[in-house]
Amino acid sequence: MYERRGYRRIARNWRCAVGELDLVVQRGGTLVFCEVKTRTGMAFGGGYEAVTWSKRRKLRQLADAFLQSYRSHAVLTRFDVASVWLGPRGPDVEIFEDAF
Repeated sequence: MYERRGYRRIARNWRCAVGELDLVVQRGGTLVFCEVKTRTGMAFGGGYEAVTWSKRRKLRQLADAFLQSYRSHAVLTRFDVASVWLGPRGPDVEIFEDAF
């Protein structure tokens, strides 16, 4: 989905001692850290709702670790959440840009 918007994938499932980043993409001077949450039903709410304040804090720590290990010319960073619902007609993806 990001590729169609002109983003270049930098990393997928990037791991370090702190945890894992689902997706890191870049377009121009913006580096985007995207947390992907998948649901098969609505019993527990949408994927976006699963990114709590503690998860946000951890994602910021992961982004800091990534930036220390990756040389980038990006001057801006952004945190997105991709909410994926696996329905009977296939996946439905909604991206919440600048989610936090």
